[in-house]
Formats: sequence, structure tokens, C-alpha cells
Amino acid sequence: MRIVISSGHGRYVRGARGDPVPPQLDEVDEARRVVDCVADYLDDVGVEVVVYHDDESHDQSSNLDWIVDAHNSEDRDLDVSVHFNCYDHSAHGVEVLYVTQEELARDVSAAIASAGHFTDRGPKYRSDLAFLNNTEEPAILIETCFCDNTGDSEKYRDNFQAICRAIAEGISGEEVGEQPPEAERPPVEPPQRPQWPDRPEMIPVEDRPTLREGDEDGEDPPFHVLAMQRLIPRFPGEFDGDFGPQTKDAVIKYQRSRGLEADGICGPQTWGALYDHKLPVPPPPPPPGALLPHDQAVIMRMATESRIADYSWRDRGVGPDGWIMGLCLAFAQSYLKLKAGHPAMQRVARANTHDEDDVCVVYREEFDDLDMSNEVGGPSVLRHIYAFLIGMAMRESSGEHCCGRDQSADNVSSDTCEAGMFQQSYNSFSCDSTLDPLMDEYLEGLSPGYLDAFSTGVSCSSSDWENYGSGRGEDFQGLCKNAPAFSAEACAVGLRVLKDHWGPVLRKEVELRKDADDLLKAVQAYVDSIEPAAGA
Repeated sequence: MRIVISSGHGRYVRGARGDPVPPQLDEVDEARRVVDCVADYLDDVGVEVVVYHDDESHDQSSNLDWIVDAHNSEDRDLDVSVHFNCYDHSAHGVEVLYVTQEELARDVSAAIASAGHFTDRGPKYRSDLAFLNNTEEPAILIETCFCDNTGDSEKYRDNFQAICRAIAEGISGEEVGEQPPEAERPPVEPPQRPQWPDRPEMIPVEDRPTLREGDEDGEDPPFHVLAMQRLIPRFPGEFDGDFGPQTKDAVIKYQRSRGLEADGICGPQTWGALYDHKLPVPPPPPPPGALLPHDQAVIMRMATESRIADYSWRDRGVGPDGWIMGLCLAFAQSYLKLKAGHPAMQRVARANTHDEDDVCVVYREEFDDLDMSNEVGGPSVLRHIYAFLIGMAMRESSGEHCCGRDQSADNVSSDTCEAGMFQQSYNSFSCDSTLDPLMDEYLEGLSPGYLDAFSTGVSCSSSDWENYGSGRGEDFQGLCKNAPAFSAEACAVGLRVLKDHWGPVLRKEVELRKDADDLLKAVQAYVDSIEPAAGA
């Protein structure tokens, strides 16, 4: 058997990193340690192994190409990539991603969980990853643990050798010794050092210029924009040295989370916070009835482990994790609002109006076939509409909350320009008097938009973030993308009174799945367990 194993990301394309207090983990550094140790174990039992670490690439796209090309240049039986996960400091555990190797992914995940005393998140089908899609042999991608979770980091340090041994045994099927091999790996000629630092912090903070949208790194160092992008935790875009709209949004989000003036300009205060790895300021207390962080984590786990999360939608494939996590959180929030008598959610939860503009009429046969009758109003109708939204999001935007307007259309005025996961436009608000107050609720920060959850696994282009026009219509476009829970609630109201607004609804292209309703039933039951149900 011949195995090629590589560490994720690269020397100059850094991956995730845990906060420094308490000391947690750096993904690139630890992935390299794991790969080298696993390779030593494989060598020790006679399994031929080739190791790759990317010391050349300087941006994410080149890094992915380099790793895939390295694997494909070798004759081998299996490709393995080692990574570390990162999310919100509370998520934890090991998971192994796959396209074709579900059984192997399950076995390796279970072995790592046992060796490291981690939660076993199990095998995860992912059809959107370059490594899994473009390597030519069977492949798995290991997410060893969450590098920003203190418990996972401590377990990893305490059980490092056992974890590496478990990986070696899991991918090779060979039993390896209890102690790490004594032999050192053959020395590798180090790559030529580029003319810029390994770490952005190696340039003194006082030497950093003020950066703003439109700035771009040149061909020669120092690369200030690239350094800023690398320092921003969980930076959502490519490390390309170009201060575009997406980078500005990331700077604003970072500034807000650290209690800085959120102007999107990286000046001395923002540079100082980035260099100091300043921790987020405590968030303001949630509005009455909002989901607490622990409850959000439980609901997101329910979402990603559900059957519908792995369903391949017609003409769209499997959705990103953010789509199902975000919509489950939005449903839970809408359900809490319904129990509190929220006018907009009461509109959504009405019994079938038997009006031809109501989606419950258009899809009545499909709802009834799945035992999802809407003839009696209440929470079940709200749930069924959200089950419809789950399929509608995949049809309209492939589950991407930041989706911009249809570029083939000429509707670029502020009121007619479509935006967000459900491709809705502000002119639809004339259909129901509850929609503008709902929008004000989000603009004033009275309802969370769950952007972090909806963003998971989603990559947005600079054109997606562009809004058109001005005034209320422009505010609507931005809100749909930056507070996706609002987009879900606005669409839910619109579907009950203006189904003609959405072509896929009229053409009956939206898939309605019983699995989606089953998941939302579980979410509803959980919400009832943390807050007593009211009335119906």
C-alpha cells in the first residue's frame, strides 16, 4: 500500500488559529506535526508513505492547486489531508470528510475520537472541497479537532501520540506499536526563504500603514493587505492582498466584535488589536426570547447531523453547512416570535387561505402527500413554510446567503434588485403591512441575523456584496445578506401573500422534503424544552 499524506494550507497560507488565552492551536503548525508523526508510524510498519507540506504558495487558490498537483504526481492507493477545525470556541470534536470513502472516513473518525477522547462527529460528505474533488485516487480529509476550543486543544496535547497512531492504523489497516518510532525521517532540503516574514507580526505594528478599501499590495514586500487578511480571525475570503468590498466587510465585522470604531479602515487601533490577538468583547445581552449561545450550538448540531443536510438537491447538489444551520436557527427564532404573538409570524402561521397567491394553495398537493396539512393554523404551518424555505433556498441560491442579483436581469433599481438567499426584492413589501416593521426590527438590532451560522461553508464574491440604488431598497439588499434570518422571515411572509414574486415557486421547481419537516420538528421540540410552549 502507498499513501500520500499532506498538511492542510501552507507555510504562507495560514489556516485557522485558536485564541492565545488560553493557549490553543495553530492549524498549520499542528497539521504538520500530525502528518510527520503519522508518516513515522507508517514507515515503522513498512507502509510506503509520501509526505507533502506546501512551503511555496502565497494565496489560497495556489495552495489548493499545489497540494492537489503534489498528490496527483504520485502513484498511490490513498490520499489523506490533515486539517484542524475552527468555529465559535464552543464547537468540538473530530470529523472526517469524504466524497466516496464513507466507511473509511467513519472508521478513522471513530479511531481518532477514541484515542483523543474527542466527540465523534463522524463522516461528513462534502462535494465542495478542491482536495476531495480533484485528487484522482480515493481520498479523505481529516479535521482532527477544533483548534479554537480549549477542551479539544488540551485533549490533543495530552493524547498526541495516540491520535497519530490511531490515524496511521485507521488509514493503513496495520497495527502499529505503542511507542513512537525512534528513527528520524530523512532530512528535507528547506525551501528558499521568500523576502517577507513567516508571520505578519514580524513587522513592527508601528510600521503598518492605514489601509482602506481600494488599497492593494504590489509585487514586492512588504504585503500589508495580505498581512491584515491573515490576521483577521476566520477571514471569509481569499488571501489575495486586495482590499475589496469583502475585505472591508470582514474588517468592519472584526472591529465591531472588538469594540472598535467600525469604519472598515485598518488604522493604528485595528492593527494593534490584530497584533495583540484581542479577544472579542462580550456580546450585548440577547433580546428577550432570543436563543442563547448554548442553544444555538445544539440546534446547529441537530442541523448538520440531520438527513436533509446530506441530501443532494435536484440540479444543485448538497448544500453548505451554513444553509441548514442558519435556517434552523431562523426557524427557532420565528417559532419563539410566534409564541410571543409576533404579527409577521402570525401571518406566516395562518391556515391555508385558499387564495391563489398563497404558496399553501400552489403546493397543497405536495404538502398533503407528505402529511403536512396546512388547513389548521399554528406552529405546524410555520414549520411547513420553513421546510419549504429549506428547498427554496437551494433552488434560488444554492444555499448562499450573500447571493447578489441575477446578473442576466436588468432590475438594478434599489426597489427591484433581488438579493439574498431567496432572491427577494424590496418592492415585494407592498404585499403585507407586517414586512416594513419586521425590517426595522432587524435594522435596529432587535433580532439577531445569525450571519456567522449562515456563512459557514459559503464563499462570497465581491460582486455578491454589491448593493444597488439607495434608500430603503438598498438597506433591504444589505440586510438580506448580512442578517440572513431576516431574509428567511421576509420570504416566509411573502410566500403566503405573493407567490408570483418567485419564478421557481410558480414553476413548481422547489423540492419539498419530509426530511426537512422532521428536522424542524426536532428543533421545535428542543425550543419547547427550553421555553414552555404557549397555546397552540
